[in-house]
Amino acid sequence: MLPINPGNSGGPLLNLYGEVIGVNGAIATESGGFEGIGFTIPSNMALHIAKTLIVHGKVERGWLGISVRDLTPELAKSLHLETEMGALVADVIKGGPAEKAGIKKDDVITAYRGKELPDTSALRNEVAATPLGEEAKVSLVRGGKREDLTVKVGNLEEATKILGASVKDRLGADVRPVSPQEAEKYGLEENQGVAIAWEDPKGLLRKAGFEVGDIILEINYQPVHGAESFVSMVKSLQPQQQVVVLALDHRTGQTGTVRVTVH
Repeated sequence: MLPINPGNSGGPLLNLYGEVIGVNGAIATESGGFEGIGFTIPSNMALHIAKTLIVHGKVERGWLGISVRDLTPELAKSLHLETEMGALVADVIKGGPAEKAGIKKDDVITAYRGKELPDTSALRNEVAATPLGEEAKVSLVRGGKREDLTVKVGNLEEATKILGASVKDRLGADVRPVSPQEAEKYGLEENQGVAIAWEDPKGLLRKAGFEVGDIILEINYQPVHGAESFVSMVKSLQPQQQVVVLALDHRTGQTGTVRVTVH
């Protein structure tokens, strides 16, 4: 494969056969050259986005209305699972597609649309690429028993706007996805964190020192994977609960933790 040098962002990543396997996104390097770790958007994902832009004029991503986390050996053992593959449902958003389909907290989703899932990232990518309104087959393990359910995929953009009202009430702020330019600038992975888009001058985050443009990376040591993940985490917090927030300062690029008490 070709090395990723500064300025290659947006260019193709090729294998030894000259086939395009990805679109170069960013590189984490100390030397300023190609030494380091390169980040690339898979070619199938880039193709899906391109087709969506051509047909709809904007990117539309599927939504199930769940927050998921990877299985650890300890979690797999406690759930009596024989494997650590799959995505553990940490929370189900009320009124979302998953709840309507019968998916519950602590279910382990093992396959989606017939494809086995090694981890949560695979599930997120598959759901995001699913046509809106499609009835997708979900295979899961619940209480040691395997089940198959059908869920009608919703629209992430519309869902985030609706659910974002609870974030405004509880944190006094609104968030948006991290842009590709911000991800490249700060060395973030795709769908890592959310950026603060608006703040109430008297709101909780503003009082804690946050500014518009800062990026929230974790809540209570749990990684934030985009707006859906962030909204789900905030909705699950209890009133007056103390929360540890890991954030990135958009002015300096430095990260730090802040403790806040949720309304």
